[in-house]
Amino acid sequence: MLDEADVAFYQRRIEEVLRDSSPTEWQRQFLTDISRKLNRYGAKTRLSDKQVAILKRLTQSPVKRPPLETVSAQSDQPRHHSSTSTVLPFKKSHIERPRIIRPMRVQNPLHPPRLFRRSGAGRTISAVKGWVAISLMAMLMVFGLIGTFTSGIPNAEDRAETSLPVVAGAPTKAASVGRASFTITDGDTIRLNDGTRVRLVGFNTPEKFEPQCSAEAALGNRASARLKELVTGAGTTEVNLVPCACKPGTEGTKRCNYGRSCGTLSVDGRDVGQTLIAEGLAVSFICGATRCPPTPRPWCG
Repeated sequence: MLDEADVAFYQRRIEEVLRDSSPTEWQRQFLTDISRKLNRYGAKTRLSDKQVAILKRLTQSPVKRPPLETVSAQSDQPRHHSSTSTVLPFKKSHIERPRIIRPMRVQNPLHPPRLFRRSGAGRTISAVKGWVAISLMAMLMVFGLIGTFTSGIPNAEDRAETSLPVVAGAPTKAASVGRASFTITDGDTIRLNDGTRVRLVGFNTPEKFEPQCSAEAALGNRASARLKELVTGAGTTEVNLVPCACKPGTEGTKRCNYGRSCGTLSVDGRDVGQTLIAEGLAVSFICGATRCPPTPRPWCG
């Protein structure tokens, strides 16, 4: 902090230096800026240690001055300075130039263009555009990698799904989707290639994801594997979407069949449920128009 005497002293010295000496352009600009601050803020002017050091050198005088940071507490008498002073010549070796902050150069194997050029406004704009383009490419690559990793992580229901060959005719929300490509979730559930989960109606197979006993788990895996064999070896495959046995207005929501659609799956003209029931891998499960009876699960005794 400066006191009033310091402010008056430096204002006078700055005027003398600017009037009687030949400072360089940056010295003149520095002294002019400091003078404006002193005129505006007075004793409340705040200067950094660097600015104080430069100001002392540029306004050096035979008259000794106390340190700017020290305020005398022993005397409140006004300070007097000599009315005459000698302006010393400027020497480059005694002048501490202000530090110039330059833009940091980024080392990159792709050799990105420099953001700042010494001359040429057009070249500067082109460099900035090139940097923006490289940044966008890097962001796209990162998002692509994230999408690749996340898309490859199966959820609990899809762990055992087996991809089947894609055949003609993409599935739609019509009553019959015809020959569709799909994956097998378990013995009585499939997933169409548009993401629609379909619960096959008319039968129920053992659970392999959340079985009640080890016997049900083993039988559920066998039912899922058998369904895959039937579909893979079939000459024709057809999926028909049918209304679910739910209350009106709830179809397509979690309150109806856990958000799944309902349908039938036929291979070579025969419903797969009939085959699995005949082989002891499923039991009959018939629902009404708007509700189903308790799900039969006789595999744990």
